[in-house]
Amino acid sequence: MTIADAAWLATACLHRGNPAAMDFSVQEIIGKAKQEGFVEGSKPGLQVHVSKHCVANKSANPARYRMLYKTTRGRRRLYKEGDECHPDRKEGRIHPLKEDLPAAYATILDWYDSVYSKQASQSIVNSRVSLPDRGNRQSPEMQVISHSSPADELLNMMSEHAIVNIAGEIIIPDRFRKELELEAGTRIAIYREKDYLVLQPINKAFIHSFVGCCKGKDSLVEAREREHRMEE
Repeated sequence: MTIADAAWLATACLHRGNPAAMDFSVQEIIGKAKQEGFVEGSKPGLQVHVSKHCVANKSANPARYRMLYKTTRGRRRLYKEGDECHPDRKEGRIHPLKEDLPAAYATILDWYDSVYSKQASQSIVNSRVSLPDRGNRQSPEMQVISHSSPADELLNMMSEHAIVNIAGEIIIPDRFRKELELEAGTRIAIYREKDYLVLQPINKAFIHSFVGCCKGKDSLVEAREREHRMEE
């Protein structure tokens, strides 16, 4: 088995064993590959494959695999069709060939095609993110749904989604990050409004919206001069 196939298979096994988890750390994937015996010994190339060679949304170097996807620094999940990928990787392989996998894992590609890919594309999860008009501070920017119903499933399929991982972290969809110009290190205020969680980026646009909001009829100088006249 190639190192790239071992990285994909280890990540797939983690997804199957932890269906509620959105992604996994690089070290978790490496540990799973070693635990299952997908690689011999330490295999120094495994680290760089999980970190970069197999990652679709990183530049090719020179490997062009699209087997994994970087969700955030140090964390990966399986790649799926429709995910962002580097232009140099557009023709890269997404998963191993069935004949290259150990017989005990032959059905995992069927799981990937029939279960994982569909869940990922439709985001059938218990959390969803929607961003309303930013001018309405009373409208929720994120709603966490505690259970799923047919109506919820329909809403899930029509909107963008985020998944709360085991560490309580939320990955905001790429489209919203681009629209709101959210970059690594951007501060986000989070607060609760009844049954909603509201996320408010603390960016230049937000700060600018407060300019003049506390301005009175007079300037501070005029107000102090008026007070002095009253005292006299």
